[in-house]
Amino acid sequence: MKKVLTTLFVVLFSQFAYAADLENALSNNLVDELFATLPGSWHGRAIETPVGPIEYAMNFHECVVAVVAGVADTGASLHFWRFWKSDGELRLTFLSTFRGNQKPTQLVANQFEENMIWFFAPELALLTLSITMNEAAINIHVFHHQKPHVFIRLTRTDKSMSESEREESEKKSCKKL
Repeated sequence: MKKVLTTLFVVLFSQFAYAADLENALSNNLVDELFATLPGSWHGRAIETPVGPIEYAMNFHECVVAVVAGVADTGASLHFWRFWKSDGELRLTFLSTFRGNQKPTQLVANQFEENMIWFFAPELALLTLSITMNEAAINIHVFHHQKPHVFIRLTRTDKSMSESEREESEKKSCKKL
């Protein structure tokens, strides 16, 4: 009986360890894919927002190793997106300057699916966000109280910038929030 219980324990523990290893591999692959995919120019549209659809073009830049950031000018505000890794976790700092706001929201990745990363805001429990990506497109869904709030679709563009435009975009994107 003792041998059977020991074998059962080993099998169950092995399954949990295997599942954890798979989840870690998936999360590492998605994080690497995010950091490889984001840099560059994106044409976009915030299709669903509280104020209706708006253009949402962005240029993402690798600021330093493990930090990729971009800014969207919506006309009414600037939206700063900063993805970074810290202590083995993927994090997102988001700032909308709407109505003079200067307080960024900190989010942490907490769930990884096939091509989707979920983020939550520890200090703002009502906010969650998902990012689905591939080489040609990124979809961002923002949920407020678990209800759809904003949907942004970005598509890769081959828009070229002059050196001075690129430097200005990188400076704005990579500023510390």
